[in-house]
Amino acid sequence: MSNMVANMAASGSGPDQYGEPEDEGGPRGGRILGAAAMIVALVYGGTLAWLLLADSRLAGEPVARLALTAPEEPAAPAPAESPADSEEPAGPGEMAGDELDAPADPQVALDAGDAPTAEEQALLDAARNLDLEAEQDVSGEVRITGAETLGEPAAPPAAELPVIALAPSPDPALVETTAEGPLPRIARDGRRPSEVYARPVPAGTQAHRRIALVVSGMGISESATAHAIATLPPEVTLSFAPYGARLQEWIDKAREAGHEVLLELPMEPFGYPQNDPGPHTLLTGGNTAENISRLEWLMSRFTGYAGVMNYQGARFTASSTALKPVLAALGARGLLYVDNGASARSLAPALSREAGLPAVQATRIVDPVQSPEVIANALDMLQQVSAESGMAVGIASGFPVTVDALAQWAAKLKDEGYVLVPVTAAAE
Repeated sequence: MSNMVANMAASGSGPDQYGEPEDEGGPRGGRILGAAAMIVALVYGGTLAWLLLADSRLAGEPVARLALTAPEEPAAPAPAESPADSEEPAGPGEMAGDELDAPADPQVALDAGDAPTAEEQALLDAARNLDLEAEQDVSGEVRITGAETLGEPAAPPAAELPVIALAPSPDPALVETTAEGPLPRIARDGRRPSEVYARPVPAGTQAHRRIALVVSGMGISESATAHAIATLPPEVTLSFAPYGARLQEWIDKAREAGHEVLLELPMEPFGYPQNDPGPHTLLTGGNTAENISRLEWLMSRFTGYAGVMNYQGARFTASSTALKPVLAALGARGLLYVDNGASARSLAPALSREAGLPAVQATRIVDPVQSPEVIANALDMLQQVSAESGMAVGIASGFPVTVDALAQWAAKLKDEGYVLVPVTAAAE
């Protein structure tokens, strides 16, 4: 454009509309020069404006500027007390998660108004200390996809068939009286507690697609224990901590409702003693005599259990030296051993087979967190394993949200081609 202007200026004149030449200083020449100057100004002005605005993120957009004042801080609302607020939140169970150790095995919440004893408080404090190494050690990890509420209330226990109450305990032939209390033993006629106190599987029950569930942490919270006994199908095995009050009463009530029961044994986790499972924990640093003495104290808390299950114990169950004598003592008393599956390093399943001790290894922890969606995913996985291998074993906590989810799931299990069995039916 500048060349065009220069040429026009150099020509000095051009033909007017009638074909007549016009002087350089005439009206036509002035108009041409003025128009050229205006074009040059527009080009350079537009270029400058573009350069100024191109670097602005708000160029060409309307911008509103607001003057903000700091909002007044609202007064903190006065805390409202309610029975729910007064309860201690449930931690991983009395015999609740291992190294996590556990699954989330539950330390179910203490009832409102129930003051914990010193031993119960020690257990609650220890249970909240989840062992970090379990995060790398828990086998069959469940992907946490989020927490949602259940869409419908928990299904009531099925009442199609009458509940089969188990035989009252103890059977005198299976009891050894000691200074600590009653201990299990094999009867002179060869009957074993793992068989006598087991819930029988009805004849004709399908041999495939079986699922066993153990709900742990029972006996610490009376309300949670009562809820589990009343809500869960009788085929579900209940595992009791050795620290609760009135344990024998709860064992009797559980067996009257058809549930077989286990005793939970606190074992040394990684991080001990900061992570302390509770009094009389079995320790890798203790000698055999000391651990057997602790074991006998734990086994004397109540009678009528078919077997035991570890509570925590990632370090203890990984030590052949510490574990072998304990498994031998359990086998000599006719008990079943259930490994809760929280530690992939546990030697218990292999050492139990070597000792001839009937044992079960859990397939999966059902509720590593208290999320209905996570629980549902874990239960789906149990069904998948059961369909592929014939048997799956899940370990769950006694938290009410877990118990309600299990009850809903179990009510539909038969229609989907699966059968719920007690954990003793999974023993090898």
